[in-house]
Amino acid sequence: MSDFDRLAPETWTPGGSVRPSSHEQANLARNLLARARDQGLICRFAEDERFDGRSITLDGQKLVNFGSCSYLGLETDERLKAAACDAVQRYGVQFSTSRAYVAAPLYRELEALLSEMAGGAPVVLAATASLAHQSALPALIGERDAVLYDIQVHASVQAALPDLRLRGVVCEPVPHNRLDRLEARVQALSQAHARVFYLADGIYSMHGDVLKSRELFELLERQPALFAYVDDAHGVGWSGARGAGTVLGARAIHERMAVVFGLAKSFGSAGGAIVLPSRELADRVLLGGRTLIFSGPIQPAQLGAGVASAKIHLSDELPQLQAGLLARMELFERSAAHANVAVSSADRSPIRFLPVGDEQRTAEVVRALMQRGYFVNIAMYPAVARRRAGLRLMLNLHQTHADIVNLVNEIARLFAHTPPERTSSPKSAPAAP
Repeated sequence: MSDFDRLAPETWTPGGSVRPSSHEQANLARNLLARARDQGLICRFAEDERFDGRSITLDGQKLVNFGSCSYLGLETDERLKAAACDAVQRYGVQFSTSRAYVAAPLYRELEALLSEMAGGAPVVLAATASLAHQSALPALIGERDAVLYDIQVHASVQAALPDLRLRGVVCEPVPHNRLDRLEARVQALSQAHARVFYLADGIYSMHGDVLKSRELFELLERQPALFAYVDDAHGVGWSGARGAGTVLGARAIHERMAVVFGLAKSFGSAGGAIVLPSRELADRVLLGGRTLIFSGPIQPAQLGAGVASAKIHLSDELPQLQAGLLARMELFERSAAHANVAVSSADRSPIRFLPVGDEQRTAEVVRALMQRGYFVNIAMYPAVARRRAGLRLMLNLHQTHADIVNLVNEIARLFAHTPPERTSSPKSAPAAP
């Protein structure tokens, strides 16, 4: 029996017949994560004097970093760094005022640029994507509405559900990426509710599978009571025209839709941007969103970097950056297929999840990869279902083609000695944090 098995009964799985209480779940997650921390797999501190984007140093060893969500590598771009420094020189290291009273000048410029990226739709900036959800969802959803949420929608989206339930809003999970099942529930709930909100991710952050956005737009046309709310934090920047992501990168926002851009991943800065179909709804969120009223703002350096990043996204340079990442994704797919390394999702995204199964076995593979010079994320409960652990790695422009091929080959060699378990589809897994 492994250390992980001693900490958690096998029957305590999100899809199993025995489901622990919230208190037991919290203790289970805390114990599992404490074990992973003790094994040196999480809660680490990088030891580098400066970052180059490609590598990090842990325990004195330089590792090729496959744990970064900076898909276009913009966090080290000299233009973003110069813009951040310029903003600090002009406005100081912080602007310590709620934007409900007054915002730093760069707020207006960044919102205008993000609106241009989103095809002209109104945009409201929040300090983080998580705080954007905490403002937007309670402001948009009323007591006469109902909520359906994808079982794997991001934990920061699901964090708004307890508040909605306290207000009497019906909130139900729906099977992952099953828009046919979603439609049936929308039809049923719309008989007794004014609107039915569907909460989903553009790209799901653990397995890298992609929302069926074309089918979602079609469903919006068929079901007039449906309102879609999409967290596209992992899709913005590297995908879609103008970097507008998996939902708005190919079409205009629907009149019954809200999309949240995450600016702390591919975009290379910080914050969250709520894209809305009308000025009326934007004002409802801006003037009624609690975290927009009571929380601190995005600080000047991050605003400056955001403005510089948005200008790159609106330039002719972006398609070249996106093509470079696409080439790396295709190379990974070819290399994994050639090495017979299974990936959980066939969707094309820079997030790749390689299932292993047992948490202890997964920990051993991650540690072995670190010894060989590669850093990847261990994905385990509560980010994925119990005993459905795996390797989570992200592809970005900092990595060379040789880095990708060599990593896949090392994983294949390790899997040959420690084969992954045969597991069912991860569709019943819980939301990823």
